[in-house]
Amino acid sequence: MQSKVATNLTFPVGGMTCQACAQSVERSLRAVPGVERAEVNFGSRSAAVVFDADIATRNALRRAVTATGYTVPDGFEDGAGDLRADVDFAERTEREQLARLRRDAAVAILAGTATVALSLLRADAWVVLASASVVALGAGRTIASAGFRAARRLAPDMNTLIALGALSAWLAGAIATFGVDAFGAPGPHLRASALTLAFALIGRYVETRARARTGGAVRALLDLTPPTARVLRAGIETEVPLDEVRVGGLVLVRPGERIPVDGTILSGTTTVDEAMLTGESVARERRAGDAVFAGTINGLGALSVQVTRTGTASAIGRIAAAVRDAQGSRATAQRIADRVSAVFVPTVLLIALVTAVTWLAVGAGTEATIARLVAVLVVACPCALGLATPTAIVVAAGRAAREGALFRNAEALERLATVDTIVLDKTGTLTRGEPRLERVVRPPRATRSEDELLALAAAVERASEQPLGAAVVRAALARSLRIAVASDVQAEPGRGIRGTVEGHDVWIGSPSAAPASAAGEPAELALESGETPAILIVDGRVEAALGFVDDLRPSSPDAIRALHALGLEVHLLSGDDAAVVERTARLLRIEHHRGGVSPTDKAEYLRELAARGQSTAMAGDGINDSVALTVADVGIAMGGGADVAIEAADAALLADDPARIATLVSLARRTRGTIHANLAWAFGYNLVALPVAAGVLQPWTHWSLPPQWGAAAMAASSVLVVLNSLRLRWTQLA
Repeated sequence: MQSKVATNLTFPVGGMTCQACAQSVERSLRAVPGVERAEVNFGSRSAAVVFDADIATRNALRRAVTATGYTVPDGFEDGAGDLRADVDFAERTEREQLARLRRDAAVAILAGTATVALSLLRADAWVVLASASVVALGAGRTIASAGFRAARRLAPDMNTLIALGALSAWLAGAIATFGVDAFGAPGPHLRASALTLAFALIGRYVETRARARTGGAVRALLDLTPPTARVLRAGIETEVPLDEVRVGGLVLVRPGERIPVDGTILSGTTTVDEAMLTGESVARERRAGDAVFAGTINGLGALSVQVTRTGTASAIGRIAAAVRDAQGSRATAQRIADRVSAVFVPTVLLIALVTAVTWLAVGAGTEATIARLVAVLVVACPCALGLATPTAIVVAAGRAAREGALFRNAEALERLATVDTIVLDKTGTLTRGEPRLERVVRPPRATRSEDELLALAAAVERASEQPLGAAVVRAALARSLRIAVASDVQAEPGRGIRGTVEGHDVWIGSPSAAPASAAGEPAELALESGETPAILIVDGRVEAALGFVDDLRPSSPDAIRALHALGLEVHLLSGDDAAVVERTARLLRIEHHRGGVSPTDKAEYLRELAARGQSTAMAGDGINDSVALTVADVGIAMGGGADVAIEAADAALLADDPARIATLVSLARRTRGTIHANLAWAFGYNLVALPVAAGVLQPWTHWSLPPQWGAAAMAASSVLVVLNSLRLRWTQLA
């Protein structure tokens, strides 16, 4: 029996105005047969669905979204479009919504102001009603239609509350205009209706504009790639749209231009500014055979590049997709807020009903009772709860990308904010990962010169892929030594390498693995403490000890200081010799360190820390780190690391810069603080605003909250949450 393969799909949803909208779409998607999981995020205006493509179809998903009154991109059911098309759709619907809100808000402000002025000047009641009707039945119709549509789905939302409140006041004013004394004078009701909708529309417009600024990170990344490329066709240079460029084709890049594709340089030498991809400010030298990436800036050389990936399949496209996915993910705090939001509106409706009954029971007039009812309906702000977490996550994902880092989802960011212990790999994380031959030590009675020995070692190591072997070859080339061709080369993994060079039997490898039959004493060849040792044996005799040093990355000392400043306990683990690890730890002032550990030992070390109650993050770059990255509460892969390490990690640094680990932790903590502040405000506001709107202060202060000012407070509450989240774009990080 063939096992089913789940399909993951993320797509934009247009037309949502609050978190309740997102919850309605989510319930509709989950009801589609074959859908295993669906999450709709109001902050990123997107839906992430996991489904069995043999049961659920794209057309069924589209129908589920449109049935709730919202939209998906054209051609969605046919599988058309890509990330760029999705971003275009989201931006277009956002612009259309903003234009509609701007128009409606302008009409509401003019007609609402006229309603207030005419009412206070005691103009004819029919004129006041006509002015208020322009707002209630004209500018506010989108709120009313959305609210009653949600009510029909038995999922009332903030639109429902505003529509009920504003239209109740308008209806009371209209009835009073006909001369029904039970509702009091029409003026106060009509003013409340018009201003309630005006404030609601103004607040929604400001909120939507502010929220649009939170989601520009994906567009900014995609726009790094130029829309066209120069290709050779039949020997003629032609400029074509980027979507016409094919893998395997040849692209020409002039000096100073952005590189349009991922590819391999076939000819040309240049420097490439990769700051927009990795955050590194120093341009890197690139020549034939080197990889280059879309969106990076070519220096002074002209290049011919063979295409390997284009568009959203390029490195910058995959980064943009990762940011989009992280922005659309759901944090634990958001799940709690969503559960509260699900019962929030029905609770407010119940409070409004109790408020009206109570005021009527204590003898308040109909006019005062309606005012209190409307005030309760319009002052409540479930949107602030819905926005508290997703807007912060959307901004944080964009900020992380600007800082040269990515996180897989919101939960990873939440966990990173709580870690108290950081475990670091040495090679490739704190060091360059490119060992350098520091010294060659010969025995007292040596007969061969240092250069002769180095040339012999390089001849054998030229066939090796090991970092130490590459260091030997580089050292020989740096001295311009002649490197002979070795024969019968045999690698002994974990031990050494052997070969024949111009009739001499040459072996080079770990001192502990040196053949027992070798003449001479390796102990005589003392190296400096902290150097990685290797023994060179020629024709059965120990001829030299080689000492290797893996230099620290320039930013490593600052990185460790920054981690300590954040209060993190830093541990250093490495498979290198214990003396080498101790030297590195001493240079970086890392108290906890251990050398000679295997990949499984690293994982076990992390389990021991967890058993002691410590919350851990692990940073590494190699395949041997992948298990430990998975065991840690948060795994952080270095930018130059192996793909398997990046796949196992919860976060990734786009450059080999350990200083960005502290930046990522700092961002996680700031994001958590922002979410907590947003939620505290949202809960606190509603806990205070609802009883005040219900009139609990009136018996002692003779003051009650006018409905229109309740609407203004509601609008300001949502805007404040969005603006507080936007601060993450500029806040100072470690």
